[in-house]
Amino acid sequence: MRRYAPAALVVLAGAAVGVHAALPAEAPHPAVNLAAAAPVWPDGDPAYDGRFTFLRIQFETGGRGMRGFGFNSDGEPPWAHDTPRAERHLAKILEEVTSLSPYMDGGKILRFDDPELFRYPLAYIVEVGFWQPTDAEVEGLRNFLLKGGFLIVDDFRGPDITNFQVQMHRVLPGALLMPVEASHDVFDSFFHIADPLSLAPPTYTDYVPVYLGIFEHNDPTHRLMAIVNYNNDLAEYWEFADQGYYPIDLSNEAYKFGVNYVVYAMTH
Repeated sequence: MRRYAPAALVVLAGAAVGVHAALPAEAPHPAVNLAAAAPVWPDGDPAYDGRFTFLRIQFETGGRGMRGFGFNSDGEPPWAHDTPRAERHLAKILEEVTSLSPYMDGGKILRFDDPELFRYPLAYIVEVGFWQPTDAEVEGLRNFLLKGGFLIVDDFRGPDITNFQVQMHRVLPGALLMPVEASHDVFDSFFHIADPLSLAPPTYTDYVPVYLGIFEHNDPTHRLMAIVNYNNDLAEYWEFADQGYYPIDLSNEAYKFGVNYVVYAMTH
């Protein structure tokens, strides 16, 4: 993986986004194939072709998971929550407001120990309270981050952070989870997000969102290697943006975070 030097996005196509106009209504996503423990994309697993493709990380729960089996009541393993609709909708927004020509029909799913990981500048993982990486996956994530990769951690809350800290200590011993200030570039890489903490979580609304980061050399003036959306679930807003479950202004704000994260990953 090459490092992405700081630079402006090639072409900026808009300063504000009204996302719902770009999203035709979709039917609810089909049931997950439990035998494969992974969603089935309409055109199969997309081959790498140089386009920006949203990468989601698949993982085993080590026997720990929702309802004791790693699956929720809809039959989804924790790592698959909100897929592929969240990825599809974010891709539509990226295509609408940036010069990226992203893969549009979902995304890629890999494990951290897959050599193909290094084709992708950004990786996304959810429900890390249930994340139990193997030693090979730990090594793969470590190399990904140190070689310039950017990690988004989403959709977890409360005591789940304890397991995340334990696993990240295996990945980067000595790395600290540090608050990401509102003035950081990741909140101003495309859209200006003046107050990141103002976006309330879509569910578990008694939790207060916090944005944490892992920085190179534990120095906030160096590259942000991982953004951690603690006590929040941005992809929930993305997934249901065409369904009217959440207010439009909140869904739009959640898309701004997603676009900013992608642009930051591609330019740092």
